[in-house]
Amino acid sequence: MNETNFTDKKFWSEYYKDFKPQIIGKIYFHDIFDKYLTPDFSKTVIEIGCAGGNYLCYLAKNFNFQPYGIDYSDEIAKTYATFEANRLLPPTLFREDIFTWETTKKFDVVCSIGFIEHFENIHSVIKKHVDLLSPGGMLIVSMPHFAHAQYIFHWLIDRENLKKHNTKIMNLSSLKKSLSGLQIKIIHLSYYRTFGFWTERKNMQRWEKSIQYGINFFGRILVKILGWNKPNFLFSPHIICIAKKI
Repeated sequence: MNETNFTDKKFWSEYYKDFKPQIIGKIYFHDIFDKYLTPDFSKTVIEIGCAGGNYLCYLAKNFNFQPYGIDYSDEIAKTYATFEANRLLPPTLFREDIFTWETTKKFDVVCSIGFIEHFENIHSVIKKHVDLLSPGGMLIVSMPHFAHAQYIFHWLIDRENLKKHNTKIMNLSSLKKSLSGLQIKIIHLSYYRTFGFWTERKNMQRWEKSIQYGINFFGRILVKILGWNKPNFLFSPHIICIAKKI
């Protein structure tokens, strides 16, 4: 079964081709991780879509979890490089398609960062996450928020990137609905931070750069007025969910 609808293996191999390992300090969502996770040498974590390994490395480094990862990209080896750069023992990695991979192993933490939004059937994708959880285990899923006002920003200068994402699921109600019936209890579900905008385009025309500058200028004003941590459905750049398997 192949659930991919918006990207393919070639895209991700190209995406990570120039990836450079770095020393991992604080990372995006670190405040959420620190609030809901407790260090424990005996616990295991698996990251679905782990190429690069920054988040898996953070969880291993700061919570002492035994790290596992799965990714079908040939660039999964870059994850080893990240662990080596941070002087950590190598993780156990599987270069597999999560939808055809078979295992009886269960994990205490299952996470994916920017993974689920590349698929059409979000319920079946999240069920794959939950199936890997031990009873009482923690589920962590996040995705960028390219809906609402963010959709307009990206439509103006980042339309190709929009095509690689399922923007219809980028709201709290869709994510909550996708978790229904999966023996999971939501602990935290929210937009993340006040504002953020980025594009991975490298060759923008002058007028596009002007629009990008205007968007970010607006964002700076918004953050100055509201503060940096006021999650909202219009401008927040991410959505994150923490849940526990019952």
